[in-house]
Amino acid sequence: MKALISILKGIKNGVSKGFRKVKGSKMLQGALLVVVVVSIGAGALFAAYNKGLEENKTVHKEVICYQDIEEIAFQEATIKEIGKIHKPMELGKYEVDTFLTTSDYVFSYNAVIKAGYDLENIKDDGGNELTQTITVTLPKASILDSYLDEKSYVQYWKGEKITANVGLEDFHKEKKKILKEAKQDAIKGGLYEKTAEHAKVVITDYIHSLKGYENYNVVFNEEA
Repeated sequence: MKALISILKGIKNGVSKGFRKVKGSKMLQGALLVVVVVSIGAGALFAAYNKGLEENKTVHKEVICYQDIEEIAFQEATIKEIGKIHKPMELGKYEVDTFLTTSDYVFSYNAVIKAGYDLENIKDDGGNELTQTITVTLPKASILDSYLDEKSYVQYWKGEKITANVGLEDFHKEKKKILKEAKQDAIKGGLYEKTAEHAKVVITDYIHSLKGYENYNVVFNEEA
C-alpha cells in the first residue's frame, strides 16, 4: 500500500509541475489529465465521461478568441448634413432679429459614422461536435467613431453683419448638433442592422478558417 501511495504521489507531483508549465493552455491540461487517468487505471471513469457526452450530445471545446480577428466587423455610413447659424443682434437681454442686424450661415458637412463591436464581448458555446454546430452571441452594436470630414465643407450662404459677429464657438456648437443628428439618421437608416450582417460574414469566415471548424454551421444570437 505504501508503494502504491508513493507512486500516486509521484504521478501527482509530476502532473502538478506539468500544469504549471502549460498554465493557460486548456487543451494541454486536458491531455495531462487523461495521462493521469490512464496511469491510475481509472478506465471506468473515462468510459462514464464518454457516456455522459453522448447523453448530453455536447462536446465542449476551447472558446474561440475573437480578438484574433484582424478585421473588426464594422459598418461605415457617410451622411451629408446641413448646418445653419442664425445669430440676431443682442441688445442687453433683447434680440434684434432683422435682415439688417442678423447674421446667417448655411453650410454642409459629410458626417462619417462607424459602428461595430467590442470583440471581447463576442461569445460562443464552444461548439457541438456531434451536430457540427457552433452558436455565437453578438452583443449590441455601438458607434465606435464619428466625425465631420472637414474637407467636405460647402458654404451655401453667408450673410454676416457687423452687429452680430459669428465666431468659432458658434460653428463648433452647430457642428456638434449636426454630428448628433447624423448619428441618429445613420441608426434610423439601418446602420446597426448592416453592422450585424457584416460581422456575421467576417466571424463565419474566421471560424471556418480554424482547424476542426471548417464544416461547422455557425448560428448567431443577437442581444437586444
